[in-house]
Amino acid sequence: MKTKSPIFLFFIIFLFFSCNFNKRTDIDVSDVKIKDVKIKRYGKDLFEINPDNIKNELKRLAKNYKYFLDADLDDTLNIIQIHEYITDPKLIEIYNKSIKKYPELNNLEDDLTLAFKYYKYYFPDKKIPEVFTYISGLQYEYPVQYFDNILIIALDLYLGKDYIPYRQIGLPAYKIKRMEEEYIENDCMKEIAEVNFLQQEPKRTFLDEIIKKGKVLYFLDAVIPQTPDTVKIGFTSNQLQWCSDNEANIWKFLINNNILFSADYQVIKKFTLDGPFTAAFSKESPARIGNWLGWQIVRAYMNKNKDVTLNELMLETDAQKILTKSKYKPKK
Repeated sequence: MKTKSPIFLFFIIFLFFSCNFNKRTDIDVSDVKIKDVKIKRYGKDLFEINPDNIKNELKRLAKNYKYFLDADLDDTLNIIQIHEYITDPKLIEIYNKSIKKYPELNNLEDDLTLAFKYYKYYFPDKKIPEVFTYISGLQYEYPVQYFDNILIIALDLYLGKDYIPYRQIGLPAYKIKRMEEEYIENDCMKEIAEVNFLQQEPKRTFLDEIIKKGKVLYFLDAVIPQTPDTVKIGFTSNQLQWCSDNEANIWKFLINNNILFSADYQVIKKFTLDGPFTAAFSKESPARIGNWLGWQIVRAYMNKNKDVTLNELMLETDAQKILTKSKYKPKK
């Protein structure tokens, strides 16, 4: 009889734990009925109008894009501003690059349709948003916006890490690496989670903040289960591995330095805001280590408390309760 290799045994163990973790979010949504997502391309329709007949063209577009064209289109100043926008050479160049990168959006429509099926499964009372795309002019603060059940995607903020203008406007490399097509669906669902569930949550302590971030990441586990963890949190595979390898050290550092219950925002932001790495650790570490740790705590909480629904998790504001009932123990 052949002896199984250590590598084979490791694979079996890894597969077992992976399946154990995923089974709460391994849901069949084939019977969930929603309308297929059809994205309305405001940016494309706007840049393709005839500038010489702009007033009439805008009034025609306004019927389908009232959220974008709600200004008085009989006001000359408004018309002039839009005319300057669609005839600006730099914006035309950005639009042309966007339309070349995304001549059609069938794959994104399919991805969002599936994500919204999961969303509807967990939150049957929630409405599925209308989805629009536009050209932001590289206004990088808002790649995705969600309000009034409208989801708006700035396609020019997903042109790929090699798009030179991103560097020319001073965006850091750690941000540019996430301006890829594979992040669009993730960013859409993340924005929905943050707007629907987290806007009213109090900001008190480090623990409150990382649990809040962890809930959003677990929400992504549930509604886009096929998406890699690297995309959900925006880490490289090496950074994600670093976190896993150093989980016990991270936890020990936070406890020994009295950070877990700190209400000092200057301390909190060092472990929760974006950046190249976490200064308290090595340059191999990612930024937002606290968010990753909160994710692990929330995952443990949901695995230990099978009766808690995703909706109940998202509405739970007692971070201490989540930590206690998670029985979280960092991997050594």
